[in-house]
Amino acid sequence: MSSDELEVMTGPVRVSGYALKIRRVINGVFSDKVKKGEVDSKKLNDSITELNRKIFQVLVEKYKVPKKAVTNIRLKISLEDSQVVVKDIKVEVYDVDEILSNNVTNDLKSVFS
Repeated sequence: MSSDELEVMTGPVRVSGYALKIRRVINGVFSDKVKKGEVDSKKLNDSITELNRKIFQVLVEKYKVPKKAVTNIRLKISLEDSQVVVKDIKVEVYDVDEILSNNVTNDLKSVFS
């Protein structure tokens, strides 16, 4: 990772909320540069919208990942002309395992009763 690249991540978040989390994280990282006038906030937010749209197209439209599933998205990004450029991305998706969840719940109910 070069010195002008940053790594940001959502942390575990529902698929239904990843876009807001990405927006908050990236805006937080560049907030000082926006305040100083070094970064155009409109261009920055437009590029975040486009980034979120592309993630949605793959995650939800192509792979049909349910909105209740949990994901962690890691991005290596740089900023070019006030726009986010993705250098690398890693997406982890965690879905509910109903059978395992029910078995663990039932076993723990018997332990505590």
